Amino acid sequence: MEKNKTGKYLKYAIGEIVLVVIGILIALSINNWNETRKQKETTNSIYVIVKEDLINDISEIDFILKYHNEVRKPSFETFLNTKLTKEDWLKNPQYISVIDGFKDFSISQRGSELLKNQSNLIANTKQNLASEINLFYNQHLVEIDVAMDELKREYNDIYKNLKKNDWFSSFLLHNEMEGVIDYISNNPNARNGITFYYIILNVYVQELKIFRENAKKLIIKIGKQLKDN
Repeated sequence: MEKNKTGKYLKYAIGEIVLVVIGILIALSINNWNETRKQKETTNSIYVIVKEDLINDISEIDFILKYHNEVRKPSFETFLNTKLTKEDWLKNPQYISVIDGFKDFSISQRGSELLKNQSNLIANTKQNLASEINLFYNQHLVEIDVAMDELKREYNDIYKNLKKNDWFSSFLLHNEMEGVIDYISNNPNARNGITFYYIILNVYVQELKIFRENAKKLIIKIGKQLKDN
């Protein structure tokens, strides 16, 4: 103070404080950048898994639909629109598929479950894709499960009625066809049950088709997101 250096020391102190603050801000900025980068990498890895899940699901649905279109649908329509003879049944074993069960479809949820754990993504309105994926799974899980449950109930009713017949055990062992052919051809209750079963089966198939088309659209959006990132 005696040498009138107070101003210099004050300026030095302020400069030191400014440098410290700048250093802290830079460190925070770098840390935030690293966290953002890590979050983006995590998100992208989840999107890749979701995309793989969707591709696998589409492949499985294609298999189900191929069998339905080539075997089940023609068999049902022939059975419902034609008076089949015993010879018709024996010459075309695929017709018996009208009383077969159906292929369950279980939606792959590896990626969607991982995405649920990233709740901040869904809460963040900027992350439209994460929200859209979440909505996609919530919607289709319910719709497909409802269709499958109804289909199972109808098939179980058919199966219970088949079990009441004396020829049922032989039919299961592939030793008896005449009894089941006569039953489903001439019993009105059996015909009504199979008709309703086919109606519900078509609902189930339609839900699979809707899932497949929406999944394809979602795959394109995921691919674009990954490319942009």
